[in-house]
Amino acid sequence: MFTSNSKPEPDYVDTKKLGQWLSEHSISRAEIAKALGVQTTVVHNWFARQRIPKNVQGSLRHLMSADYPTELESQIAVRMKNSTLNEVVKRAVKEGLSVEEWILRAVEGNLKKDNK
Repeated sequence: MFTSNSKPEPDYVDTKKLGQWLSEHSISRAEIAKALGVQTTVVHNWFARQRIPKNVQGSLRHLMSADYPTELESQIAVRMKNSTLNEVVKRAVKEGLSVEEWILRAVEGNLKKDNK
């Protein structure tokens, strides 16, 4: 944290930098809040107060770094028959994957196949 008489650290992410980065990458405040594990209202408060707490600076710098994926992860709920889910669970266990990992691999595989 810094006072009005002190200068922020050179790698300090202020609301101007964060706002510009969000805009450039078409990322909403809700998405960055989820990625940081905070409520959207917390991010709104940062912008209202023009101050981002020190305890999230490292996480923000990581998210904003060039080596971080440009897409933030999202979660969806999908309805499926119990018999389908049971088959997915069996296959995931057989391959040593979690259900989520197996489904993601299956979806990505189908997308690659369709794009060829």
